[in-house]
Amino acid sequence: MTEPPEVTVPPEGGRDDYSGPFDPDFRYEDLSRDALVKLVREFALIAHLLDRSVFTAVGMKYGQQAVEELAIAEWMGASPIYTERIRKAFGIEGDDVAAIFKSLQLDPGFVHQYMDVRYEVVDDKHGYFELAHCGALMDVEPFGERQVVGMCHHIEDPTFDATVSAINPRARCRPVHRPPRSRGDQLPHCRWEVVIDDAAEPLAEPEITRMVRGTTAATHEWQPIGTPRPYHP
Repeated sequence: MTEPPEVTVPPEGGRDDYSGPFDPDFRYEDLSRDALVKLVREFALIAHLLDRSVFTAVGMKYGQQAVEELAIAEWMGASPIYTERIRKAFGIEGDDVAAIFKSLQLDPGFVHQYMDVRYEVVDDKHGYFELAHCGALMDVEPFGERQVVGMCHHIEDPTFDATVSAINPRARCRPVHRPPRSRGDQLPHCRWEVVIDDAAEPLAEPEITRMVRGTTAATHEWQPIGTPRPYHP
């Protein structure tokens, strides 16, 4: 009779890494808080690595204009949906500026350390955020002003609005200043103002967002942490 595999019991408080023997039943909940923070940072950065690889390939074949069009569609399609999922998962309620900034603090597009984002809530309907450091800018700046304008103007204008309007359809995000930078040491890299105007026309949900809502990823429901793994025939 074949002996059952030895079960590795996580240490008190969880694993700090995955050294040691292979565990066929390994789960995220086996990790310690510090290990989970490491993993979340890497997962968030992977979103940017996917962008770099996909849009580099698109740009090489079809040019910068195609990169911008596809990047806008990608973020407008995904960010409102993952923002809603994150809000639900973390109990973020309300539709004021503080709720918007809470969601941005958890947004995988704003990877902690890779993006050093600072927030200032003025009141329920008005606030600012700025990037003291932007890893994405560091990636594109060596390629010249055209690429910088493409990312910091053409892509961010519609996609920032799509993200904040997913929380409040009357919210808008506008630049106070942004690259191209006049000096290489100019800080912060950019600064943005978020305003909720009760008299503004609510932004309609983009068609690409509605299409993404029908995907398996958008509709997936997680089982409670610690429950047995489901059987998938």
